[in-house]
Amino acid sequence: MSKPQLTLYTYFRSSAATRVRTLLSLQGTPYDSVYIHLLNGDQKAAAYVALNPSAAVPTLKVVDGADEWYLTQSAAILEYLDAVYGAGSACGSLMPADEKGKALVRSIIDVLVCDMQPLANLKTLQKVKAMGADSEAWAKEVNEAGLKALEGLLKQYSGGKYAYGDSLTLADVALAPQMYTCLRFGANLADYPTCAAVFKHVSALPEFIAADWKHQPDTPAELRA
Repeated sequence: MSKPQLTLYTYFRSSAATRVRTLLSLQGTPYDSVYIHLLNGDQKAAAYVALNPSAAVPTLKVVDGADEWYLTQSAAILEYLDAVYGAGSACGSLMPADEKGKALVRSIIDVLVCDMQPLANLKTLQKVKAMGADSEAWAKEVNEAGLKALEGLLKQYSGGKYAYGDSLTLADVALAPQMYTCLRFGANLADYPTCAAVFKHVSALPEFIAADWKHQPDTPAELRA
């Protein structure tokens, strides 16, 4: 039975979209891309908002025979892709088999996608700047607060190379893109050694490099690695 056809609406700098690109890269799952330039406001176009009412990326278009539908929110997309494409893919399922493990991986992911990324994404930083505050200082502060919490979790559950245990999980897929954001806004990862060790290991994997912000077709030439 054939798998659904996928189209990812993405932006090179978006950490949320990078999570999805990373999992697709690890799986070797084929997909098409539509590039949504956030700084140009493509996400605010009425046609796009009809697909993603949050006016954000990523959005995953799923075509399964006559059924066409759209999935938003990166964590939901990750779990869908893992459930539908994980078994038999190049990386296999990236969720633990046991319920405790699943719950702990989700808790790590939620720190990244709920407590950290939304507080320093483009939409929030534009609002902070409009209020007359220093948006970059704000981004640094909230990311460091998130790193402190994340470090506490990883000290308990990381085996050293990965965010949870001794193998790759969706927690690593969520972690790496947010670490790039933390670095971008001046966080010193040396203050969070477990986070730094995990990031150093997974970000060097070829599939993570292929999906990162520096290696996308829509990455401006001056920013490409």
